[in-house]
Parts: sequence; structure tokens; C-alpha cells
Amino acid sequence: MYRNARYPNTKSSNTKKGGDADIPAKFELYKDAKGEFRWRLVASNGQMIANSGEGYKSKDGAKSGIESVKKNAASAAIEDKA
Repeated sequence: MYRNARYPNTKSSNTKKGGDADIPAKFELYKDAKGEFRWRLVASNGQMIANSGEGYKSKDGAKSGIESVKKNAASAAIEDKA
């Protein structure tokens, strides 16, 4: 495990350090400076690819947000507004 330079409040592993090569991404759950729970989705290369966008008062609330993304993202439509 090492400290992620981009997100120093979390510990991450990646394929360069012999980490989770078979896990393409992971959700990290953490507390922000206000003491609220947040999550971010981090790719195996350490890049953040999504975040909660809001703080949750409880850890269970943040976990529910993660479950909602996991449930809905796979079948979500792409709406091109370009």
C-alpha cells in the first residue's frame, strides 16, 4: 500500500506495486474536512473517475450512494449534449 499522491488521505494499491491487477476500479469511502462521508471511484491507475459530489451525514448514506451508482451505471443511457 502507498499514499496516493493525488488523494493523500487515502491508501491505494495499483498494478505497479503488485496490487489489485484484476480489479479495474474501486470505491473509496472517506470523511471530508467537515466530517461528512464521501466516496470516489478510482481506476487501477490511481485516476479518480467519479465522486459523490456531495457529503453524507452518515456512512450508510454514502454506501447507499455507491450502491445506487453500481446498480444504475451499467444500464445508463449516454445522452450526447455536445
